[in-house]
Amino acid sequence: MACTSSEQKDAAAAPAPGYSMPYRLHQPDTTFYLPPALREISGLTLSPDGAHLLAVNDETGTIFYLNPQTGAVERTRVFGKTGDYEGIEVVGNDVFVVKSDGAVTRIPESGEPETWATPLDRSYDVEGLCYDAAQHRLLLACKGKADKGGAYKGKKALYAFDLATKKLTEKPAFLLDQSELARMKGADSGFFARLFGFFTSEKAASAFGPSGLAVHPLDSNLYVVAAAGRTLAVVHPDGRLLHAERLNPNLFPQPEGLCFDREGRLYIATEGRKVQGRVLRFEGSF
Repeated sequence: MACTSSEQKDAAAAPAPGYSMPYRLHQPDTTFYLPPALREISGLTLSPDGAHLLAVNDETGTIFYLNPQTGAVERTRVFGKTGDYEGIEVVGNDVFVVKSDGAVTRIPESGEPETWATPLDRSYDVEGLCYDAAQHRLLLACKGKADKGGAYKGKKALYAFDLATKKLTEKPAFLLDQSELARMKGADSGFFARLFGFFTSEKAASAFGPSGLAVHPLDSNLYVVAAAGRTLAVVHPDGRLLHAERLNPNLFPQPEGLCFDREGRLYIATEGRKVQGRVLRFEGSF
């Protein structure tokens, strides 16, 4: 069911029984090219009223309000100093932003922002943020290590930040097994793919460094995009891996964030590296 890239021969293995991937990730229906300020776009979400896509970059404490039909920046809001901002999410009328050191900032509609530190220091390398409405919590995706003691070797962790207590859960809310991801997304067996996999961990079959995540508004599945390994994974609320597929590097030079609109359209933001950043939109089949 996974899409095939003619550039990479990226045929994924079969998805979990009973699951059908609703998006054709090799064929966006729209691509928005972003201004220089968002060449290093690092997070994406939908505004409270659904009228804008909200984005951050990983350098400045600024929220960018994008037109969801054109990608044009219609306004900005400065909320903080320079820092490594990696994810953005909306809860009610509040905007939340996370930094790579795990600090979570709440930006109210009016008034001053407030920030909470978490135990996730820079070695965890937090790169994604989303809201889990079913449990009124934020999920933080760790690109780096999964825990302090090495108990979760070979896995990537998603931790939960309880919005009632403003505390991070001690154990991960989700653990993504890299070997299972590698099996499901398929592995290119060509010589150069094996060579790159041997020398470069980012291109290894098991590479999966979460960089963005969002809960689907229609089925509550969790979508996780990974810049390291260029993969999109779909996870059931109970933690089962439903689907994983590799992404075409020509479309996604460095995927860093994703979100959904109220109709279930999927938006994926990618850094431009040496070209413009962009947002790709995908219609779903439901």
